[in-house]
Amino acid sequence: MKRIIGIFLILFSIVCAAATVLWFGAGLAGQPENPGEDDRTMFSAMILFFVVLLSLECAIFLCGRYLRRRYPDEVPEQTKIPHGRRVLPLIISLGCSIAITMLAFLAKKFLEIKALAFVIGQPYVLAQLIFGSLMAIKLGSGVMKQVIVIAFNLLYYLALFYPVFRIVTMDRNEEVVRYRLMKTLLVIFVSVHILMGFVMAMLFRA
Repeated sequence: MKRIIGIFLILFSIVCAAATVLWFGAGLAGQPENPGEDDRTMFSAMILFFVVLLSLECAIFLCGRYLRRRYPDEVPEQTKIPHGRRVLPLIISLGCSIAITMLAFLAKKFLEIKALAFVIGQPYVLAQLIFGSLMAIKLGSGVMKQVIVIAFNLLYYLALFYPVFRIVTMDRNEEVVRYRLMKTLLVIFVSVHILMGFVMAMLFRA
């Protein structure tokens, strides 16, 4: 089952990467010959978005590659961390994801704290980019849009916190390969989060 999921993730990441390259190529072709200041800002934001999407697709590819390969059981049964020790990190991870999702929804709907957008608004912008630009799906402005955005926020932060959860709950000395993968994913996710903050700042300036 893991190999099947891994192969699916690898193929999915390749298809998404191809779509991202096509989207970036179409954006390059649509650039005016004499771009103004706003055009240059939007072009810089598009480049950063291109890097963000490729980084995420690289993370998906790495996960798929890890799942597809058949590793021996790295951790003997007697040294595996008991499931009870995973409960508190799991609760904290889920709680933080839900709390940030609720804060993002409240900040957008009821609170006028624009500075929060650069810290927790990345999932909303990413959802607009994926659904609007890559998939050509208009989210609209109704209840369905709110449901999709909230679900996207929740999944985004669950993915962001997952490497931390796994690092905390694994035996780093025994699960060497998995530990390296989680560290790599954590670096990619945090870098993407910061890059998207820069993109949002540039878009607000434009």
